Amino acid sequence: MKKMKKVLAMIVSLAMVLAMSLTAFAASEGDPAATATKPTADDKATATVKNVEANATVTAYQIVKANYNENGFLGYVRADGITETTLVDLEVPTSTEITSIAANKDLLDTLKKEAMTAGTADDKGLATFTANLAPGYWVVVVTGSDRQVVYNPMLVGVYYSKSGSDNTLTNDPVDATTNWSLNSEPAYAKSNTPDFDKKITGSTTEDGDDNTDSTLESANNKGNDVAIGDIVQYQIDTAIPAYSDSYTKVKVNITDQLSKGLELQGTPAVKVDGNVVEAGADTFTYTKGTPENGYTIAFVSAFALAHSGESVVVTYEAKLTEAAATNFDPNTNTATFEYSNDPQDENNTETIEKETYTYTFEIDGNLYGDNEGEWNKVTEELLKGYKKETTETGKWHEFGPLAGAEFTLTNKTTGKVYTTTSDAKGLMNFKGLDAGTYELVETKAPEGYTINSTPVPVVITAEYNEDGTLKNYNITVDGKNSSTYTATYKTSDAGIVDIEKIETSVEVKEENLGHDISDSYIFWNTKLSELPSTGGIGTTIFTIGGCIIMIIAAGLFFASRRKKAAN
Repeated sequence: MKKMKKVLAMIVSLAMVLAMSLTAFAASEGDPAATATKPTADDKATATVKNVEANATVTAYQIVKANYNENGFLGYVRADGITETTLVDLEVPTSTEITSIAANKDLLDTLKKEAMTAGTADDKGLATFTANLAPGYWVVVVTGSDRQVVYNPMLVGVYYSKSGSDNTLTNDPVDATTNWSLNSEPAYAKSNTPDFDKKITGSTTEDGDDNTDSTLESANNKGNDVAIGDIVQYQIDTAIPAYSDSYTKVKVNITDQLSKGLELQGTPAVKVDGNVVEAGADTFTYTKGTPENGYTIAFVSAFALAHSGESVVVTYEAKLTEAAATNFDPNTNTATFEYSNDPQDENNTETIEKETYTYTFEIDGNLYGDNEGEWNKVTEELLKGYKKETTETGKWHEFGPLAGAEFTLTNKTTGKVYTTTSDAKGLMNFKGLDAGTYELVETKAPEGYTINSTPVPVVITAEYNEDGTLKNYNITVDGKNSSTYTATYKTSDAGIVDIEKIETSVEVKEENLGHDISDSYIFWNTKLSELPSTGGIGTTIFTIGGCIIMIIAAGLFFASRRKKAAN
């Protein structure tokens, strides 16, 4: 009987265990917590930013967020406040878009933000910052560094990954049936783009006197005009990038390329943090002629890292030579700043270019050098000629070009004198002039013509665009003949697409030259056999009259002698 009771007790116990097992199995099969889960809006993952100074402030701003429904994750959408204009491809933000967003304080104030927390600083004072962030893209901004390091904004992504097979944001849906994880890749901080500026600070004449007639009209002293032979002063202002301690080797180079019309004078002076620094094994190497007609200053890596973030000023001079381009063809000076921006590879660099433009003017010269364009032609501000005949009204003259007349053009401010001889078309070419007031005088007439010694004032003025390119220039002769040339530039560079010409005309026939000379100032000469202005019988009447007077005088003289002899 006792054995039966024991057997029954065992059966009851087994039944209870079986019942409990069945209950537990049924609960497991129907309990969502025990099965694969679906993504929800509460999901977060740890995002990481490395190589930031431990005392800095690091903030993440969400620009792309996850979109959900009752089944799970649907895909990504732009965060509130982010438009298609701000972020074109939400899966692939560009560096320009990231920089633009980070620089827009008003926009940042509208975005969801999370503060990132610094871990323990290493022996270099750098720390890893972390934050639990929701899925999507976040722009990370670093501020408040004691060393005043300016960091580039960074992009951090938190994304759903199917079976760990992908490591970027993808818009594939994820639900409870998917084997997924929430991942994030660390970002590495680096310094922002340093300032770099190139400008013209002034000019002097060949004798070293201040060229007060020189024009610096562009908004940032990017363009000017000088005479051939004048010295132009340039200045470069920049800074060695504020590298973090994660950089162990860097490249920091300044290169300047001068056009063929500019000749480098002496050696550039270099100041770092206000102190003069000479070229040397521990500072920088200076190479002239790299590129041709230019120079390169290459800072030693250890020096650049030791002076990280400090200002750099380079000053030098260049002479405008006879090889200079004239009128709208600029003498360009291009400065380039190259610097490392990758702590893993010093040869991974960024470059910044700045240009200045120096102009010199030419009377009766080409508008735009050897460049193509139907508007590009030889100007005719001054012409040498004689009046072949005069109409009854006295207003129209047939122009005869006169070669061989010699002229001087004197700058009334600097005293510089230019000389030329009129050519077969009567053109008087003066090259290498800066803006200012001049006086034109004929010094020698062609054989058989009287000299016209009347001084004629010539005034050259110029106006510049904000980027330093020549907007227009005007040549006025004798206060009345005026020619203004205005250039239209390409939107992408300093190339010209058109030059408009507006002139004040005088009435002159053009049948002798075969082309229009109505905008030219005619410097007239008169044949010795003609009156200077009336064009009548000329000096012949005076010659005949003089001869008659001489004959009468001789007759009276001999008659008087005969009368005395008879008495």
